[in-house]
Amino acid sequence: MLFNKELTIKDLLDFCPELISEVQGPTHTALKHFCSLENPEDQCFVFINHPKYFLETQNNKIVAVLAPLSLKEKLQTHPKEQTWIFSKNVDWVAQKIKNQFVFKTPYRPDLSGVHSTAMIDSSAKIAAGVVIAPYAVIGKNCEIGEGSFIGSHCVVEENAVIHKNVTLHPFVYIGHSCVIGNECEIKSHAIIGSEGFGYAHDHIGQHYRIPHTGRVILQDRVHVGAGTAIDRGTLTDSVIGSGTKIDNQCHLAHNTVVGKNGLLTAQLVTAGSSKIGDHFVCGGKTAITGHIEITDHVNVAGLSGISNDVLKPGQYGGYPLQPLRDFLKVKATSVHLPELRKQMNRVLRKLFPEDFQNDN
Repeated sequence: MLFNKELTIKDLLDFCPELISEVQGPTHTALKHFCSLENPEDQCFVFINHPKYFLETQNNKIVAVLAPLSLKEKLQTHPKEQTWIFSKNVDWVAQKIKNQFVFKTPYRPDLSGVHSTAMIDSSAKIAAGVVIAPYAVIGKNCEIGEGSFIGSHCVVEENAVIHKNVTLHPFVYIGHSCVIGNECEIKSHAIIGSEGFGYAHDHIGQHYRIPHTGRVILQDRVHVGAGTAIDRGTLTDSVIGSGTKIDNQCHLAHNTVVGKNGLLTAQLVTAGSSKIGDHFVCGGKTAITGHIEITDHVNVAGLSGISNDVLKPGQYGGYPLQPLRDFLKVKATSVHLPELRKQMNRVLRKLFPEDFQNDN
């Protein structure tokens, strides 16, 4: 990946000096590429997170290496012409450099203004610098903040509010009256503010949809992955806290509340009225039942089921949910159960032979 301008190593150092701990080697060398270790190109910059990759950096095409400060003493002597940049947070430095000098995210097509095919109600308030792509639909009394991007075929229903610098990728649906905070990014085919799965039932078992009059509120810097659905509240709002990142194909039911800076990975499912604290992290295919509370700073392994309140911070896994260390012991033991069963059977035959006389 070519850098988008002529750069030297010093330019990178000057860009984020607060994250650089130490530099060894020349700093005025020119850089052309941001590369992976597997495919280095001439005058390239790479980063590593583990000393096992050190040998792969011994390539004359690689002129600069970003590495964790913790690895500095473990690394062997590197070529004198090569520059090593040490940081306590390699991933963050690499992200900032790539975002600034290679490829800016979230990606937006090279468009400007409002496309002639977009359908925008006359009552909608569109701020300066907003881009609305072909065939988008903006309903009555909507507000779209400065610098936001509305992708092709998006639908923003009446009374929805989209704040500043929001990116809606193509085919996103924003339901009526929902609120999208500053700098949110919503990927294609996500559905924000559909009616929740709530019904009243009559005496012969027929079901009647309950109107859901709450909203969905995404606070600032929320990321919503492709194909994810967040249902509006029945009476109160469904709320996703600032900085929380939601992966593809997740489902958050009506009245779900998620705290700040969570990481919700693919195919998470919550039932209605779940309340999840700040800094919640879960592996894929986690399931959370309704009307429970999860405190702050809880990490849950993938394929886990949460059916009761979690009131103590920590790492958990499995179903029923248990502390992660216990869960891993159970999983490790389970593969030996068939052999243990055979061994136990042999012991019982020795101890109680009369009980096995008629056993075929």
